[in-house]
Amino acid sequence: MFQSKRPGRPYTVSPVRPKPFLIDLTPGISALEYAQRRSNLASKLPKNGVAILAASELKYRSGPVFYEFHQDSDFFYLTGKSAGEGDHIFHLFVRAKDPKVEQWEGSRSGTQAALDVFNADESGDIKNIENSLSRIIGDASEVFTDASPSATATSPFSRLFSNRTPSKSNALSKILESVTVKPLRSILNDLRNIKSDTEIANMRKAGQASGRAFTEAMRQAWTTEKDLNAFLEYTFKRNGCDASAYVPVVAGGKNA
Repeated sequence: MFQSKRPGRPYTVSPVRPKPFLIDLTPGISALEYAQRRSNLASKLPKNGVAILAASELKYRSGPVFYEFHQDSDFFYLTGKSAGEGDHIFHLFVRAKDPKVEQWEGSRSGTQAALDVFNADESGDIKNIENSLSRIIGDASEVFTDASPSATATSPFSRLFSNRTPSKSNALSKILESVTVKPLRSILNDLRNIKSDTEIANMRKAGQASGRAFTEAMRQAWTTEKDLNAFLEYTFKRNGCDASAYVPVVAGGKNA
């Protein structure tokens, strides 16, 4: 969640702030670049405007068995360490640490890491987001979000915007009705259309890794589409990619 306070003010970095911001939070992308992305978004919002983004939810295949997690691309684009005093306030609400659950679902950053690692200005447990959200939105001039009702909402945040919202959330509904709510997608699309030098470098690396995987695949004979698909996905990761950008379209014989 990003709250614009002083739109139009240049983004500044304080040289005395002790938190590191030049390390790479993700391969090739520094924490400072994530901060600049958030500052760019804040500069597009009106004074006291609020932008709300939701992270992806864990999807379950059957019972406690879940699918591989894939983060929302806009949330991933904007989150990371930030630095300096700027024109926005960065609120980050996450799931609290839970060693027992993390043994099964994987490690959680927790509320302290939201401050120390992702350098949020305010952090909190996602379970308690309703009170904080009401306070923040209550002072907003406009709210920008693409959050929408979902019949399968499972996270506390998503339930606030779903048709299954409990009656105790009526206060939030009334607040949302009292402010102008606009879509965020077009603003983010305009920002993401312009790639930084580091983004272009990463895209080139991904292209090289993909090209090498396809070249290796074409040098071999394949008896099944499944084997070729598995080889491509394995080789993408072996060459340094985290995952496939899209599901490979693999077809042979009469299916081609």
